[in-house]
Amino acid sequence: MDTITIGKHCSIDFMHDVPCVYIKWVGLPDSAEFQKGCDSALDLLKRKGVSKVITDSSEASVFSLSDQRWLNENWLPRAEKAGYHHSAAVVGNNDAFIKFAVNNISAKRDTSKFTSKIFTTIDEAKKWLQAL
Repeated sequence: MDTITIGKHCSIDFMHDVPCVYIKWVGLPDSAEFQKGCDSALDLLKRKGVSKVITDSSEASVFSLSDQRWLNENWLPRAEKAGYHHSAAVVGNNDAFIKFAVNNISAKRDTSKFTSKIFTTIDEAKKWLQAL
C-alpha cells in the first residue's frame, strides 16, 4: 500500500486484496484536515474505480457535528456519484460516542443505493467487503 498522509490525523491507502480505499483517522482533525482527508480518499476511489471504503476510526475522537453534516450533505453526494456504494466502519470496542457518531452518519444514507456496516476489527471489515 502507498500511504497518503493528510496532516497529523489522517492516512489513506488502497487495499488491493479487497479492493477498497482505506482511511485511518487518529485523534481529532480540524475541519480543514477532515475535509482534505475525505476529498483525498474520494480522489483515490475515483482513480482506482472502486465502490468500497473502510474507515478506521478505532483511534479517532468524535468528529464535530458540522463535519458530520458536511460529510453527509457535501461529500457523500459527490462520492455516490463517483461510484461509492459500500462502507465498512471500524470503531473498535472502546468508545460508545464514536459508534453513535458513525451510526448517525450512516443513518442518513439511502439504503437502496448504499450499504454500510460497523465492525470492531479491520479483518472483519475486509471479509465483509470482499464478500459483496
